[in-house]
Amino acid sequence: MNLESPDSGRRPPLEPVLPLINVVFLLLIFFMVAGQLAPRPEGDAEAPGSESAATDENPDQLMLVLDTDGKLLHEGQPVDAETVAALVEARRGERQRQAANAEDGDAPGQEPVRLLADAGTPLKSLRANLELLREAGIEEVRLVTRSESAP
Repeated sequence: MNLESPDSGRRPPLEPVLPLINVVFLLLIFFMVAGQLAPRPEGDAEAPGSESAATDENPDQLMLVLDTDGKLLHEGQPVDAETVAALVEARRGERQRQAANAEDGDAPGQEPVRLLADAGTPLKSLRANLELLREAGIEEVRLVTRSESAP
């Protein structure tokens, strides 16, 4: 006489969790990729807050960082007026080559330089570095800010 049921040694069927795991994994990969679209500037600087922020900036523009000590950095390396002027000329030459390859006939103007000045940078240091940028031949400087209300 056998008192055990015939399926007592079997495990209960599992809920179908494999599709849920796949969806979570795909979402994880999506957010890892989407979070790396805009490169973080090198240097230890935190952008000052802004009530509104323009989001139509080109991330390929030349980015300079001004830290709290008043040092001007490009890709983590300190720069002076001559180096900034050389960077601007190299970018201008690259843009002219791209315009010539595109054959649109429009000569590109000077692109603005983005400046990420730390929120704790004294105004005196900011003014001195803006003067340095003017001496380097830069016509337009756009200050990078962060917005609390931006999505």
